[in-house]
Amino acid sequence: MTFTIAPIVEGHGDVAALPVLLRRIQPSLLVARPVRFPRSRLLIDEHLDRAVRIAASNIREKGAVLLVVDSDDDCAAIRGPEFEERMRRVLPQTMVRAVLAVREFEAWIVGGDAQYGVEAPDTAGDLKDRIRDRHGVYSEAADQPRLTSRIDIERLEKCSRSFRKLSKVVREFIDSAGLGVR
Repeated sequence: MTFTIAPIVEGHGDVAALPVLLRRIQPSLLVARPVRFPRSRLLIDEHLDRAVRIAASNIREKGAVLLVVDSDDDCAAIRGPEFEERMRRVLPQTMVRAVLAVREFEAWIVGGDAQYGVEAPDTAGDLKDRIRDRHGVYSEAADQPRLTSRIDIERLEKCSRSFRKLSKVVREFIDSAGLGVR
């Protein structure tokens, strides 16, 4: 039996970067190509419903739908459970989870690399500017997957509460699938 994580993301860079990150957490994961919907649309029930159904269609045998979006100015501890409740209404028989990167995905990139000198990425500002300052330019679609592949997972788990949430969700998926890893 195969267990597939079927992600929903908001940005073009996230489509390639999130599978990289999930496999950095657990190399044996089977991750479907993420479904991309802009965050503004995911806040509208019919668009989130559609995204959830499309993602679920990428699960062959057993799996879970995982929504990963930026929290922006929202409280992740409030918005995440709201997303999950709405997702469960669409797929009551499927495992669904929502994880919000506090402020933005780039917090995980910056927090996972000691050279940025950021110890609390979930509360740091101007993360994309920090990346630009270090690399000269930053294009989410082009650079996010490459920079994600360099994340120090142990460091990031220590300094980012939102990333610890993602790691916890991945472990829950592994446990529910009986994969017995990590």
